[in-house]
Amino acid sequence: MTSQQFKNLVDTGQLKEEPVDQGEFDGLVHSGRSRLIDSRLDVLSIESQFDLSYNAAHALALAALRWKGYRSDNRYIVFQCLPHTLGVSPEVWRILAHCHNLRN
Repeated sequence: MTSQQFKNLVDTGQLKEEPVDQGEFDGLVHSGRSRLIDSRLDVLSIESQFDLSYNAAHALALAALRWKGYRSDNRYIVFQCLPHTLGVSPEVWRILAHCHNLRN
């Protein structure tokens, strides 16, 4: 995502510019990793495993967005920015968007 694309999302209120906070970033990464590890516990129901995995993905995606100096309250936008924050293929955020729809 170019600076202009981020600016457009800021101008429409979908993103907010906010200085990077190392403590928040570290907390999001820690939360994402912990939830991902917990999601692999066989004693949990599939619904709990899904919930933990989804929330891990969101925490890590939000960490990437925060590292770029932006924040969004909209999980869909956080996932949609992934190709531009982490360089992943668009298919990745589409899968996460699908998971978002399943969750809702």
